[in-house]
Amino acid sequence: MVEFKTKEWLGHHVGAKSGLLKRFIYVLYRPLASWRYSRCLSPETLQRCKPRLVLGPRGLPLESRRRWGGKYVRHIRDSRLLVQGTGTGWDVVSWARLRPRQIIATDMFPFEDSWGEIARYCHDRYGVPVEFRAAPIEAVPFLEDNSVDLIASDAVYEHCRDLPAVMRESQRVLKPGGFIYAAYGPLYFCAGGDHFSGRGGLETCFHHLRLDPKAYREYLEAHQEEIEDFQGGKRYIDLDLFSYLTTSGYLEIYQDARFTLKELLLEISPEALRYQKLFPDEFEAIVHQQQHRCRRDDLLIKANFIILQKSDK
Repeated sequence: MVEFKTKEWLGHHVGAKSGLLKRFIYVLYRPLASWRYSRCLSPETLQRCKPRLVLGPRGLPLESRRRWGGKYVRHIRDSRLLVQGTGTGWDVVSWARLRPRQIIATDMFPFEDSWGEIARYCHDRYGVPVEFRAAPIEAVPFLEDNSVDLIASDAVYEHCRDLPAVMRESQRVLKPGGFIYAAYGPLYFCAGGDHFSGRGGLETCFHHLRLDPKAYREYLEAHQEEIEDFQGGKRYIDLDLFSYLTTSGYLEIYQDARFTLKELLLEISPEALRYQKLFPDEFEAIVHQQQHRCRRDDLLIKANFIILQKSDK
């Protein structure tokens, strides 16, 4: 029987921070990194998705992502912010640093041990009132229509089994002209897309795609730990909390929900690139095996960073 634990929220928040000098270096690094990583993708993918940047795993630190998302809200300090899928609530603290008027944060599961502490921390340190609610992100009836200026989420959309429902509810509560910021990944078809494969070495990072169900279950049992992260791969697999979408699939859902894509950044997986180089035959076998579900480039794209806007009419 596997036990689950949750990460300590303040340590998670502190661990995600980076210094001012590092963020400045990344500003200079990003155009060069984008040129380098763009070459890993086909012209067809670049034309279809039209990303502003294609980055590696360290091109956009947390504080940079927050300011990137916050800049679209003209008066962030007068805004009402909805944080979707907050988990322990660690991400709320990084949004509170921008000092919005109010933060409402939701998660399917209540994390009562940390939510009270974080609400007090944000109020005492930043003067920001925070309200936590246990609710699925596709149903937040306690929020009025057109009542939120910015919706934000980190590592959530890849776990939404009904993303169209999430987008319909986001469309309802977001004010006309309001924005959505979302960073999500690893995407399912990339290396480690099940948040588990890769345990046991690089050669296992696509096991969630390569193995048949029986062999995959044996792999999971062989590499699971006695105590797993409550917000980690083993639990996500047991609950089947995956969207099974490619980048193009996400973009189609946003368009169908009548959102305008303002910006898209792609992140390439270095593990997938190394696997492609070291195990070319196995990589080609996966491309062939998954051709009805995804394209070759989808095996390399680890994460999406998006800004969406609701029509102001």
